[in-house]
Amino acid sequence: MPDAVIDACCLIDLAASGNAEAILRASGYTWHLPSAVQGEVQYRRQHDPARPGKIVTVPADVSGLISSGALSVCDPENQQEKNLFTHYASLFRSDGESMCLALAEQRKWVVATDDRRAIRVAWQAGLTVVSCPELVKAWATASGPDQAMLHGVLQDIEVLAQFKPNASMPEYKWWVSELLKASP
Repeated sequence: MPDAVIDACCLIDLAASGNAEAILRASGYTWHLPSAVQGEVQYRRQHDPARPGKIVTVPADVSGLISSGALSVCDPENQQEKNLFTHYASLFRSDGESMCLALAEQRKWVVATDDRRAIRVAWQAGLTVVSCPELVKAWATASGPDQAMLHGVLQDIEVLAQFKPNASMPEYKWWVSELLKASP
C-alpha cells in the first residue's frame, strides 16, 4: 500500500465521523501521523449523550488509532526533511501542515488534507492530495454501509467537524448527492 500522511483538519473530520479507523483502513494507504499534527489535534466535538441535540467539546484522543496501527507517528529524520519543514513553516502558521508537506515531499507520500491553501501548495510541489470526501467515499464503496449510516457519517462530519466540501473538491457531487438521498 502506498504511504500517506494526514493533516489535523482531515483527521478531525474523520474523527467526527465516529468511523476514523475504518475509513483510514479502507483507503488503501499506510497512514503516518506527524508528531506536530498529533499535537494539534487536542479537542473534538461530539454529541452530548446526556442532552440530545446538544454538542460538547471533549479532549481528542488519537492513541487508539496509533495503538491499533491505523496511524504511525513520524517526525523529520534527516536534514533535508528538517530543511523542508522550515521552508513550509515559513508559509504556514501550522507546524502540522508544514511537517505533513515536508515529509510527503521528501518521502514521496500522499498528503491527506482539506485545507485549501495546503492543497494548493502541495499541488505546486507536485504532491498527490486526497481529501476527506475521497476517503469517506472509498470507505463507503469498500464497506457498503446502509444509507442511514452513510448519511450519519456525512452529517457528523459537517456538524461536529464543521467541514463541508467546497464545489472544487473531488467527490463534492457524490457527498451532496448522498446527503440528499436521505433528506426528507
